[in-house]
Amino acid sequence: MTFWDKFVAQQLGRPSGLIGQFILGPVWNKRNAALNDVAFDHLALNSHDRVLEVGFGGGYLLSRMSIVVTGGCLSGVDVSPAMVALCEKRFALLIQAGKLDLQCARAESLPHPDDHFSKVCTVNSIFYWQSVPQALAEFRRVLRDDGLLVMCFTCKASLEKRGFTRQGVATYEADDVQKMMEAAGLHDIRTLHDSDNHRAFVCLIGQKGPKA
Repeated sequence: MTFWDKFVAQQLGRPSGLIGQFILGPVWNKRNAALNDVAFDHLALNSHDRVLEVGFGGGYLLSRMSIVVTGGCLSGVDVSPAMVALCEKRFALLIQAGKLDLQCARAESLPHPDDHFSKVCTVNSIFYWQSVPQALAEFRRVLRDDGLLVMCFTCKASLEKRGFTRQGVATYEADDVQKMMEAAGLHDIRTLHDSDNHRAFVCLIGQKGPKA
């Protein structure tokens, strides 16, 4: 295990400082573009959607969604103050217009009311959540009835080729995540497999089921 592996794992989990704002943000926008594009396609957005992105990083997906969601609202949470600061600058006009709300928060404790969003999305942030079941329960809580959840993440086999995964970065099989989604009360779950030049990845799409 190298110092670099440890450093990368720490920065990926919670980017900080100048490295987070000026290096990792743009790098993520480029490296995760294919996953973000797949998530965008399966969100099937309309102009009046209310959408939450969990772990927005450098803001690539927020930018794409803002072109479509003109009459609804966009919200984002990220655990990294550096990423929040970066995107607050990038999307200052949208924030001032009341069309975008960004907050520093964890997936397991979303600062939003129940039944607030029509859609929730997250790309490659699952690895850094403290509790996947708790995060999924939060996604269901803030979704409206029949609201849509779209999750994209790098496959376990691809991610485990990277040295930094030995520093506590979690990896997941698609089937296990699907079971956790079902346990959280999501239904009609679809699992799609895809790849780009960097890795194989999956996209899981589910809807909020009715309350028991």
